[in-house]
Amino acid sequence: MDFFEHQERARQNTTLMVALFLAAVVCIVLAVNVVGAMIYLAFTSNSSVDLLQSTRSLSLVPHSAYWITTGVVVGVIAYGTISRLIALSGGGAAVAELVGARRVERDSRDPAERRLLNVVEEMALASGITVPLVYVMDDQNTLNAFAAGYSPNEAAVTVTRGTLDSLNRDELQGVIAHEFSHILNGDMRLNVRLMGVVAGIVMIGGLGRFIMDMGNGRNNDSGSISSSSSERNRGNAQIYMVGLALWMIGSIGVFFGSLIKAAISRQREFLADASAVQFTRNPEGIGSALYQIQQLGSQVHQRHAEELSHMYFSAAIDNFFSTHPPLEQRIERVMGQGATVLLRVRKRQKSVTDAASEGNGDGTDISPVVSVSEFSPSAPSVAAAITGGSVTAGQATPPTPASLMASVGTLSKAQVDHARRFIDELPQQARQAVGRETGAKAALFSLLLGEGEVLSRQLELITKEVGAQMATDSAALATTLRPLGVRARLPIFELAVPTLRFIPQTDRNALLALTAALINIDGKVTLGEFVMLTLCRRHFEKPAKGVPPVKHPTLQSAAKEARIVLTVLAKSGQANDATLNGALESLGLAAPVSSDAAAFTLQSVEAALYELKLLAPLKKPAFIKACLEIVMADGKITLTEGELMRAICAALDTPLPPIIETSA
Repeated sequence: MDFFEHQERARQNTTLMVALFLAAVVCIVLAVNVVGAMIYLAFTSNSSVDLLQSTRSLSLVPHSAYWITTGVVVGVIAYGTISRLIALSGGGAAVAELVGARRVERDSRDPAERRLLNVVEEMALASGITVPLVYVMDDQNTLNAFAAGYSPNEAAVTVTRGTLDSLNRDELQGVIAHEFSHILNGDMRLNVRLMGVVAGIVMIGGLGRFIMDMGNGRNNDSGSISSSSSERNRGNAQIYMVGLALWMIGSIGVFFGSLIKAAISRQREFLADASAVQFTRNPEGIGSALYQIQQLGSQVHQRHAEELSHMYFSAAIDNFFSTHPPLEQRIERVMGQGATVLLRVRKRQKSVTDAASEGNGDGTDISPVVSVSEFSPSAPSVAAAITGGSVTAGQATPPTPASLMASVGTLSKAQVDHARRFIDELPQQARQAVGRETGAKAALFSLLLGEGEVLSRQLELITKEVGAQMATDSAALATTLRPLGVRARLPIFELAVPTLRFIPQTDRNALLALTAALINIDGKVTLGEFVMLTLCRRHFEKPAKGVPPVKHPTLQSAAKEARIVLTVLAKSGQANDATLNGALESLGLAAPVSSDAAAFTLQSVEAALYELKLLAPLKKPAFIKACLEIVMADGKITLTEGELMRAICAALDTPLPPIIETSA
C-alpha cells in the first residue's frame, strides 16, 4: 500500500468513524428519551404505583416532549463535537497545547532536547516534509509520544519527559520513526477528527456529572428540619438522580468512543511499527523502546489522556477496548518470536557490563553474547522482511518516474543517513541561526541573494525594510553556506520554517512580501526562485482552518489547471511537444489550446497548484507521475528540476523525499 492508498484508507476510516458516531448518537438519543419520559411521568403521576404502571406505556408522554429531548441531545452532542474541532483547528500545535506540552525551542541547549530535535530534523529532511514542531510534556515521567496535525507539512511531535530521559538515541529514533509513519500515512488528520467525534458523544456524561454535583451541593445546605426543607431535599435528590441517569447514559458515549478508537487505531499501530523498521533498518530500536515501556510504563496522568488515547505511541490509559495491541505482540512483530526474552537478557547483560566498566574504570565495551537469531531462527517478523533484501549500502541506481513515485510518503535508511550527514556538516553559525527568529530570517534571505549589482540592490532592500544588521547577517550566512552549494537550499529552508511559523501573521505577511521583492528585483524569476516563492507562500500565508475538502473527484474537473502546470514544466525543461501531449493523453486530457498560453504566469501556476491540491488522493499519483515524465524526458533529473518537483508535491500535500542521486 503506497502513500496515496494510505490517504484513501484514512478517508474510508473516516466513513467508518462517522457511521459508528451516528450509531452512538441514536443510542444516546433513545436512552435519554426513555429517561426523560420516566422523569416526566414521575412529576406528573400521583403515586409511585401510578408511575410504575404508566412506565409500561411511554406513549402517555406527549410526542412533542420526545422531539424536544431529541433536539436538545443532538444539539449538545453537536456542540461538543464542533467546539472541540474548532479548538483543534490550529492543528498539531493546538493538540500539543491542549495537553499542556511545552514547545522545544530550536536553539535549546538541553542535551536530551538537542538529541530529540536532531532526530526529528533528520526524519523530516529525509522524508521531504517541513520539520515538525517539537513539544515535551514535562510533567509526565512515563514513556509515550504522539504526532498531531492536519497535513504532513503542519505536524507537531510531542513526547513525554520520560521518553527523553529513559531512551537512548536508537530507541528514540524508533519512536519518532513510528510517529512519522502516522504523519505520512494520513493518520494524524483522522485522529484529530476522532477527538472531535468522541468529545461530542461523551458530553452527555459530562453534563450528567455536572447535574449530580448540583444535587450534591444543594443537599449539603444547612437548616432546621421542616416540611419545606424536606421538600427541598427531595427535590435535590431528584436532581441528583437525573444527573446520575444522564451520567449512566453517558457511559454509552464512552463505550462507543472506545469502540471507535479501538476499531480504527489498533491495526494502524502495527503498520506504524513496521514502517519504523523500514525507515531505520533497525528493528531493535523500536523493539527495545517497546520493551522499555513494558518495564517503565506508558500511562499518562493528564485530564485529556482518555481523549487522546488513540494518538499515543503506547496505551496512555487502562481501557476495556484498548486502542493499542499488547506490547509483547508488537515487539515480536518487529523482532520475531522470543524477542522479549532476548531484550530482557540484553538489558541484564548491559547492567552487568556497565557495573564492570565502572569497577574497572576502563570503559571497555563488551559486545552482547546473544542475538536475535538465537531466539528466533525461523520466526516471521518485520525485521526479517526488511533486513533480508539484497540492496547493498552505497549502491544507487538512477531514478525513474516509477521509483520516485514509489518513494512518495516514505523514507529509507540511506536518506536518513544522508540527512544526518548534512546536519552534522552544517556550519555551527547556520545551525544556531535557524533556531532564532532573526537568524531564520537571515537564513531565508541568504538563499535568495544573487551576485554583483543584483546583490547590492537586494542588500539595500533588506536594509531599508528590516535593518542594516539583517543585511549584514544575510550576506555573512550566504558566504558561510556557499561551500555547501545549491543542494543546501531546500534543507536550510526546511530547518528555518518551524522557527518562522511562530512569528505573528502580520510579520509573516511582511516576510513573504519582502521575499517576493528580493526574487523579483532583477525583473525575472528563475526555476529555483519559483520553488522558493512557492514554498514560502505554502508555509507563510495564513493557513486554512481544518481539512480542505476534496473538490475534484477526477482530473477532468481540474483539466485546465493540470494543463497549465504540465505545460510550464515542458516549456522550462527539455521536454518537447510530443512528450507534453503524451503526458496529457495519459491523463485523458486534451492538448493545451492557444488561449491557455496567456495564462502561464506565476500567479496562474500558483492558483492551479491550489486547485490540484483539492484532488481526490487516488487521482494525485497519475498527475505527479505525468509531471515526472515531463521533467525526466531527457532521461535524467537536475537538482533544480528535483526541487521544482518537491515544490509541486508540497503544494499538493504530497511529501517527495530528496533525490540523493541527482547531480547539480
